[in-house]
Amino acid sequence: MAVSRKSARLRFGYEVRRRRQRAGMTQQQVAKALHISQSHLSDVEAGKKGLGTEQIPRLDSVLNAGGTLAKRWQDLHQEDGYAEWFRDVVTLEQEASEIRLYQSSVVPGLLQTPAYARELIRLGNPGAASAAIDEQVDARIRRQKIVRGDQGPVVMVVIEEHVLRRPIGGAAVIAGQLDQLLELASPPRVTLQVVPMDTPEHYGMDGSFGLFAVPDRGHLAYTESRLSSDPRDDQAAVNAYMGIFGDLRGVALAPHASRALIQKIRRELDAPA
Repeated sequence: MAVSRKSARLRFGYEVRRRRQRAGMTQQQVAKALHISQSHLSDVEAGKKGLGTEQIPRLDSVLNAGGTLAKRWQDLHQEDGYAEWFRDVVTLEQEASEIRLYQSSVVPGLLQTPAYARELIRLGNPGAASAAIDEQVDARIRRQKIVRGDQGPVVMVVIEEHVLRRPIGGAAVIAGQLDQLLELASPPRVTLQVVPMDTPEHYGMDGSFGLFAVPDRGHLAYTESRLSSDPRDDQAAVNAYMGIFGDLRGVALAPHASRALIQKIRRELDAPA
């Protein structure tokens, strides 16, 4: 029987702690060797967080675990199509009562069509086999259960107008993506606002981010790069991103005006050249 991800993390964390104590090393020493914070390692030992795949062999070596930690880690790599570094974000999406997303470059994964997702995944993994890309597309679309189901979090999304106009995958793909945005953006569950292209500089220009309200855990903020994600629960970071998100909603079009703009862009795709 497959080991649940939560159980696997707890077992892995227990094994890391046991091996670290046997090696006579402090959390600070091990964290330094892995180039992570002591608090991150503490969360790993508590089964709350994972590690990057490339860090596991090094951890195994630092603690002289003889491959034991690598074997434990395999329990976390169930064939679900998600990169290990992104699984914390998927868990947050599933647990959250409220999600706020700002995206400056592409449509957020929670709202992507399969065709749009496939183009992005293919571009990011040019050497990947078709089967591997299919698996990642399926995984991304599975995340949308939280916005398509009868129950789920309140989702507020702010995106840039140029995201809607960038013809990723060609006219047919972006047209289908715009149709899906119009379908899914149904207040009050899902609210979509667009920052017009003629908007002057604003506080969101330094990158995309997300905010999650999770029962019993409070608010968390996260930023994402191509190979990592960084969920943070320190109040200073959360407050900063909350303020930025509020500013972004202020410069964005209201939801009804944003919907009208999406419809306009969609009609332009059907207009004769």
